[in-house]
Amino acid sequence: MTERDEREPSRLAARVSRFGDAGAMVLAREPVRPPRGTEVAVRVTHASLGSTDVLARRGGYLLQPFPGFVPGYDFVGELVTESAVSVALGLREGARVAGALPRMGAHATFLTVPATLLVAVPDGLDPAEAAVLPLDGITAAHALRLAGDGRRLLVQGASGAVGMLAVQLAREQGRTVVGTASPRSRDVTDGLGIPVVDHRDAAWPELVRAAAGGALDAAIDHTGSPRVREALREGGILVHTAFTGRPGHERADTVRGSAAAARSRTDRVCSAPLFVATRRAEYRRVLSGLLASAASGSLRMAEPEPYPLSEVWEAHRAAEASRPGRKIVLTMR
Repeated sequence: MTERDEREPSRLAARVSRFGDAGAMVLAREPVRPPRGTEVAVRVTHASLGSTDVLARRGGYLLQPFPGFVPGYDFVGELVTESAVSVALGLREGARVAGALPRMGAHATFLTVPATLLVAVPDGLDPAEAAVLPLDGITAAHALRLAGDGRRLLVQGASGAVGMLAVQLAREQGRTVVGTASPRSRDVTDGLGIPVVDHRDAAWPELVRAAAGGALDAAIDHTGSPRVREALREGGILVHTAFTGRPGHERADTVRGSAAAARSRTDRVCSAPLFVATRRAEYRRVLSGLLASAASGSLRMAEPEPYPLSEVWEAHRAAEASRPGRKIVLTMR
């Protein structure tokens, strides 16, 4: 190795070497791309690992059709370089920052990103707690926007990381919310202050309507189940955050579901990565507000379960278990 090679900055990244189980993950030492233009470098300290990362590793995520990628959408870290844009946004070298990427790649010790992807992490907010918020919080907030102004709302999977945030944000807006979850999630859903229906009950749409006092105006759904429509009024809005109800058919279901939603006047597809990519100023405003609410204690999030990056295999196995009210967070140091 030459003296120049030794001076080149490097990072450790978790890559999907092939589609499959947790053993498909590899840790790779690789160069850090220098910032260009208004980009900045971030030393990542924490990054969440959720169901989308597990799905991508297994090969079921439509946006990652080939192996070799680094999973992870959201992260918390320290700004190690500045740019004119970061300074204009009030982000100087050494600042604690959080962000979500428009494309996976956060499970690494360093990132080179546009400064417009970053917001400041409030003082006093634990970085592991902050790390569980960007992707799930943006998804929940964007889904609510797509749901329109209807007052009665169904949230499928109310105990999930996105669901519990959507419930709280909807209640802040004065909406009547009914959730679905399994009985094993009772410890999580009991604290949300909403009626919750067991999604395994054959009559769950009817039970949802009864709990809401009538047919609902909108639903946020991650299952792709056609039965969700049974809980909605005629013309009610159905917001899809995913279409992954059938194991082993996730890509096909996503293509089929997205195409059907595009033809419908009442279906909406919620894509947080697309929102981040195309509505950058609004994304930063929403994420800053979510982090401020978390710091004040007014927003309840999934509890972080830390794993060091060196144990990424165990972290993926833990994420597959998907314990209600918990989310895996990779710690980089």
